[in-house]
Amino acid sequence: MTASAEARHGSPVECAADRYRLWVRTMYTDLAREAGVTDAEGLARQLHLLYDGAGVWVHMDRDKSAATTARAAAAALFDAAISDKELVDAGQ
Repeated sequence: MTASAEARHGSPVECAADRYRLWVRTMYTDLAREAGVTDAEGLARQLHLLYDGAGVWVHMDRDKSAATTARAAAAALFDAAISDKELVDAGQ
């Protein structure tokens, strides 16, 4: 995170960070699609934001409970996404 923030535009560090972030977002999107989430990209964006935020929380607050808190929030987001899918499916 810090290296990326200090990297010059187009540098190898920035490119590596961008590739990693794309990998993370793709992983979340693929998992959401496999679970049958209707808006897989939307859920992936939310989970990615949560992942990034938890990392900052641990670093800034030195509070390792961020993982537990983030997991609970991720479960709530996932449950809501699955509920949305079930509502859509029921309306068909």
